[in-house]
Amino acid sequence: MRFLDAHFAVSLALASVLWTVQLVIYPAFKFIDPAQFERWHYRYTGAISWIVAPLILTQTSGVAGRLVVLGWPDGIWWIEFISTLIAWAVTCLVSIPLHKSLQRERTEAAMSSLVRTNWWRTAAWTLSAMCSGLATRT
Repeated sequence: MRFLDAHFAVSLALASVLWTVQLVIYPAFKFIDPAQFERWHYRYTGAISWIVAPLILTQTSGVAGRLVVLGWPDGIWWIEFISTLIAWAVTCLVSIPLHKSLQRERTEAAMSSLVRTNWWRTAAWTLSAMCSGLATRT
């Protein structure tokens, strides 16, 4: 398998996970019994990390690897790079703190904020996957 094809596969997998989280998992938080939420959320964040962390790290490495393959950045690479930076920024500055907040106390405000702000990550990693898909055509 060519590097660009592998990078696209990882990027597409990551975007798919983000869409599942955005449309299914995060909205379902409000249906979890509040008495069980802390325990459930702790287990969820631990389990999803085993799926998401390798994908994020591999995808980000692939963005860097694409630059090595290109030798010089093209427009598609810049869009992919910036969208990956946006996704990382939202993850580190917004999503992780919201999850920590929810681990301490389940609030409607934190759950709504998580769903609303996760659209940025979903869009950013989707755009990144689209760019990596376009790169396979070169």
